[in-house]
Amino acid sequence: MTNNKENKEKTKWLLVLFLAIISFLLAFMTQQLIFNFIAIILAICVYKYGNPILFKEYDDRRKRKYKEAMEVRNAAQTAITSKRIFKK
Repeated sequence: MTNNKENKEKTKWLLVLFLAIISFLLAFMTQQLIFNFIAIILAICVYKYGNPILFKEYDDRRKRKYKEAMEVRNAAQTAITSKRIFKK
């Protein structure tokens, strides 16, 4: 059931994102400012509310990779500051 609900939410936000892109392209072709305002408002809504739904998996992977990189960085800093890496 939650998978179905997630799919509906993703579909809704993809539609809003698609409308924002279409509005931007329409504004670009017709030089009408109203379409730019519509595109900006829709893009802000997608960024603020739709981003966690649309890009949840990507954000989780990025956070995991960042956490692993920070662990490696801290371990390297500890090894360098203790100077054990250069002694035999």
